[in-house]
Amino acid sequence: MHLLRRYLASVLFPARCAGCGQSVEPPSLETPVPAVCRECIGLLERTEQFDLRGNLTEDMFAPNRQFERAAAFCFYDKHELMSCLIQKAKYGRQPEINYELAHMAALDGLQSDFFEDIDVIIPIPLHPRRFRQRGYNQSDYIARGLGDVLHIPVDTTHVTRVRNNPQQALTQGKERERNVENIFEVNHPEEMYRRHILLVDDVITTGSTIRSCMDAMSAFRGARISVFALAKAR
Repeated sequence: MHLLRRYLASVLFPARCAGCGQSVEPPSLETPVPAVCRECIGLLERTEQFDLRGNLTEDMFAPNRQFERAAAFCFYDKHELMSCLIQKAKYGRQPEINYELAHMAALDGLQSDFFEDIDVIIPIPLHPRRFRQRGYNQSDYIARGLGDVLHIPVDTTHVTRVRNNPQQALTQGKERERNVENIFEVNHPEEMYRRHILLVDDVITTGSTIRSCMDAMSAFRGARISVFALAKAR
């Protein structure tokens, strides 16, 4: 009966790919319907940064003394497919897109040593007011997608966003750096002593938000910080 209901639901209310809008079918009746079709997944331009030390993403964070390594999964260009998926995940109430993309990224990353010796995954937090408005933190879904494949715990308690700053997309230039100054605080820093933390976000543009978060995380004595994002703007 359960399978029959699923079949009827798929006929009456066919699922649509978040990228192209075409109907998508699950790989089997026992698996959830994917948010993005295989054709669109094949169109995403990978950065290949998992195997590339000293890449352009790492250059953005290298001055931080706790920094270990960084990689983005795909390139991000405005009005292109990856941009469309990121926007729908963040503002279109389709955060499962981020989970699926992170799941794929983790499988790719397992072919390298990028995720080796990571102890905990921390998503960039939202301010509580923005979380209530949106209903979710899109970066949490990235962290969970990675964690489920890599079997690494996700932590959402040790870093908090204490200032509801304007969205970075509404700022530019040096204003971006000022906009994210002192917006994060850490809790119980002694519990992160000498741990290797993977800090994750959806898109890296200038890197200012992540750098601000890393500044707050300097209170984690002896910790190492690596960075992962689903996408990096060119």
